[in-house]
Amino acid sequence: MIYNRNAAVQYALQYALNPNPDYVYFENDDCTNFISQCLRAGGAQNDYNNTHPWWYNNGQTSISWAVAHSLYWYIRTTTVENRSFGIKADTYYLANQDLYSRDIAGKVQIGDLIQYKNFQDRIQHSTIITGFDPITGEPVVSQHTFNGRNVTWRKNFKEAIFHHITSINR
Repeated sequence: MIYNRNAAVQYALQYALNPNPDYVYFENDDCTNFISQCLRAGGAQNDYNNTHPWWYNNGQTSISWAVAHSLYWYIRTTTVENRSFGIKADTYYLANQDLYSRDIAGKVQIGDLIQYKNFQDRIQHSTIITGFDPITGEPVVSQHTFNGRNVTWRKNFKEAIFHHITSINR
């Protein structure tokens, strides 16, 4: 199934600053829950597989729905194992944020994800690309924790991990 990038981005822009009341909100730790909601708006469906499930149901979530490093492993496992169902992505790692234009430009689009690894080597934050700066061409992202809409993708983290979503639910 084709990922509806525009629907994911429109959802992100609508709920970046004020969370959707139809979903549980994890105050001070909602970034990945928000990104999962964006993926759902883009067409992703619950995945109840036994090893890395990704789902939301009546205020309850899987770990990979709400926790940054678990979402990373869900996407990587689904992609590497070429599972028949789930979210798949080409993933790019960027340790030096100054190399963005040379290494990543042209590989990512709106609706793609950026996750961030902290200086203790733990993936700790998730964002969604909701546009590109018209002057620099660099991504702008929307996120929760802190709530931001079309803010710079550059954060004080050790590594940025870009996920270019290639397919969902097939």
